[in-house]
Amino acid sequence: MTVYYPSCKYTAFSPAGSARISEIVQKRYGFTVAGCCREGHLTLTAEDTAVTVCNTCAAICAEDSPAKGRSIWEVLDEDDTFPLPDLRGAGMALQDCWRAYDRPEVQRAVRSLLQKMRVSVVELPENRSRTRFCGTTLYAPLPKANGAFAPNRFIKKAPGMFVPHSEEQKDALMREHCRLIPADRVVCYCVPCTQGIRRGGKQGIHLMDLILGLEEPQE
Repeated sequence: MTVYYPSCKYTAFSPAGSARISEIVQKRYGFTVAGCCREGHLTLTAEDTAVTVCNTCAAICAEDSPAKGRSIWEVLDEDDTFPLPDLRGAGMALQDCWRAYDRPEVQRAVRSLLQKMRVSVVELPENRSRTRFCGTTLYAPLPKANGAFAPNRFIKKAPGMFVPHSEEQKDALMREHCRLIPADRVVCYCVPCTQGIRRGGKQGIHLMDLILGLEEPQE
């Protein structure tokens, strides 16, 4: 069985986008749409495949279940007939997510989708495996459930991260990060990344909303 986890964060961030992609994966691919990964992943077996839109969901399913894992970006990229929008050379920076810094298959699929949509991608110096950005979530305490379910990602591979900061410090950090991005429009494949980019003063665009035509990049 292939199970799609729609992500509590993405569902709250983009209710229309979450409902639309959930409908698509059910009708187009026959996936089962689950609820929250924190409870749902406990029922997965070695015969199952967990498809995720959220990098935290991916880490939890990978570390605390026997199921195989795939990102929704890989699924969509491999679908040669999926109706992607034509963005006609729109220029956008791409913000890679720290939670997927060691997942080259995700990074490749994201870039392939942007290329197919004819986005002119601006690569950042700290991209792919070099990224250490995830919005303001690394400047707050680690949620206990994340550490319990995925200790490799959130504890062993996160030394010196998840350090609490004040809201004023978070604002300053996001502004400084965005000041170094040489584009006004920044596409992300993570909700906290998107929110962090917006907090820093840039036009943060979630990749799923871009794919579904729910957010047009502003000129």
